[in-house]
Amino acid sequence: MDTAQRLTLAGTAVLAVAWLVWPSPDRPEAVAPVAAPTVWETWDAEPVDWPGTVDGRAWTPLKILDDDQALGADESGSLLYVSLDEDGDAAVSVVAEPGGVPGVVAVAATDERLAWLSSVPDERGRVVSELWTAPRGADGAPGEASLLTADTGDVIASGSAYDLQFAAEGLHWLSTARGEAMVTEHRSVPVAGGEVAVTGHLGAWQAAAWPWLASAGSDSLGGAQLVRTDTGAGVKVFSGSEELTLCSATWCRLIVNAEDGARVDLVRPDGTGRVTVAEGFASAVSPDVGLVDRFEPLAERGTSAGDSTEVTLFDLQAGEAYLVASSAGRTGADARRLWWSTGTAELLVWHVLDLTDLA
Repeated sequence: MDTAQRLTLAGTAVLAVAWLVWPSPDRPEAVAPVAAPTVWETWDAEPVDWPGTVDGRAWTPLKILDDDQALGADESGSLLYVSLDEDGDAAVSVVAEPGGVPGVVAVAATDERLAWLSSVPDERGRVVSELWTAPRGADGAPGEASLLTADTGDVIASGSAYDLQFAAEGLHWLSTARGEAMVTEHRSVPVAGGEVAVTGHLGAWQAAAWPWLASAGSDSLGGAQLVRTDTGAGVKVFSGSEELTLCSATWCRLIVNAEDGARVDLVRPDGTGRVTVAEGFASAVSPDVGLVDRFEPLAERGTSAGDSTEVTLFDLQAGEAYLVASSAGRTGADARRLWWSTGTAELLVWHVLDLTDLA
């Protein structure tokens, strides 16, 4: 079971993936586009390759810690620490075994510490979550895990790199308040432990880079809002009445649906810098918009060759798209890295590109 399926089972789909399934997969045969320049011929960069199965465990990346260290999840929802040695050989260790799916739904890391949210059904079938943390040793490997709090609320996990984040000497995440009105709770707890602070925000919201939240769901059609969780100051983002508007801290994604696909534009929250990044049936790889304040990774599923996926990278600075992979399997990203797979089963390989090497 992949990460998106685990998040769906956690009941967190209210904020997460409208932008990934927009537009409908029913479409006519595509006309072959003009070949885009490639990332590899444009920049002096190459991906780091990770085996998709290590010691018999198939894994999916959640967060790349460094060129030779990563956090991932297996089909059971367990959190794995995967490392590469100088020869490119991989080793894996289990960091957490929540004991059920979806399991680990969000991770965060600093040089000194890891943290993760796990969600599993209780005996009544209701999903309950816990926040755990572990120190990192001198080599970056995780130490003994400890429970930081079970006062997490109904956790919202959208697949964003900011679903859980270290900031302002604490750990921060979002949850949904139980009640008739739609209220999103911003929750935080000191890294050393203590009382959980809760601030409610009316409506549906998604986490962006600290200290921002962005409106989500139906609240994002025809405009969006950004709000600072530390001061309460807000920004109104204006867009057309038919434009689904999804924002991160520095960029917003505007999607206009049509029978022959969709147009995807990116724009700064103040309305400047608007540019069309895709037309047709390409969709965003990440819910986070404008990675490293410059790149928008896009994926388009083909109609031949086993329905493989073409991955491109739109450079907002150059105003041009660059081909990353013409025949990929699954894709994903965190705040600074893009990854995609090739091969299947024991031959599956994850290719990881550090976007800061291009910026």
